[in-house]
Amino acid sequence: MMKKILLVGGLGITAGVLYALEANRRKQKRSAIEENDSDKGSEGLGNGRASNGASMASIEDGEPVIGNEYDHAIDDQGTDQLEASQILRRIRDRGFESSNERLALALGRSTEEIEQWTTGSGLIDGDGLMKARALAIQRGLEVE
Repeated sequence: MMKKILLVGGLGITAGVLYALEANRRKQKRSAIEENDSDKGSEGLGNGRASNGASMASIEDGEPVIGNEYDHAIDDQGTDQLEASQILRRIRDRGFESSNERLALALGRSTEEIEQWTTGSGLIDGDGLMKARALAIQRGLEVE
């Protein structure tokens, strides 16, 4: 009986040590990849930090390099910031009684963020636009 207890205990300890070693190996591999990315100045997080919605920007000297944010398309349909802002205003006005609060609640975003998006002072992300389009479809709204 004692041999069985020692065997099971030894297996448990061995499994725990193997788990810890594997977790450490993954952590070191991730650190090496991030260090390599930041050395090359390639796109990605590099240092593991995201800042102000710039997680897809190139990293130089540990900071995101952001060009003109309004020029690039934010979805697969080629929608730019101006067009996305217009779409969100139409959805808000037609489907949410012109209420930023109601649209914010439906999208799971803050009212301040919706106000920035609809006035054009804030950057709209692809996820927000995609959710807004899905809401428009659910409510039978024509937004394009």
